[in-house]
Amino acid sequence: MAWWNIRKMVGWLLLVLALLLVITGLGITDYRTVEAATFGLLPKALAFQLHTLLWIPFLIVLAGHIILTCRPKSK
Repeated sequence: MAWWNIRKMVGWLLLVLALLLVITGLGITDYRTVEAATFGLLPKALAFQLHTLLWIPFLIVLAGHIILTCRPKSK
């Protein structure tokens, strides 16, 4: 697989994880609105668990994104 595809995939994965972190964070602080918006699929307890579990994958993908982005481009 080409480096371009890997960098693109890591970028999209980072975006998805960042959005999930924001949504679950809002699910903790503004749980009534998020629970209503997700039709009861994301209650406060589940939002807290997901938010806690998503930090490790987010940091790993963020580190990978930084490494792949700062890597010198080959000709």
